Amino acid sequence: MRFFYNKVLTTYKHMNKETKNWSELLTIPDAADYLNISHWTVRKWMRLKRIPYMQVNSRVIRIEKKDLDQFVKETKIPAKKIS
Repeated sequence: MRFFYNKVLTTYKHMNKETKNWSELLTIPDAADYLNISHWTVRKWMRLKRIPYMQVNSRVIRIEKKDLDQFVKETKIPAKKIS
């Protein structure tokens, strides 16, 4: 299993213990549902390296839920005060 994010490549052996919880790994359609966006948008963000993902083989891709939460937190734009 490989992790792709900002051109860093890590093998499955180097995963931390929290990552090994398979229930926290989402497929691309599940990640899209979780973020309430299209699966095409998730694929685009993966291609642009905005969302980290794990590629088990050429067809199986998983995304960690905590990475999606962190992505949402980092891209959040604060509301302006209206006086």
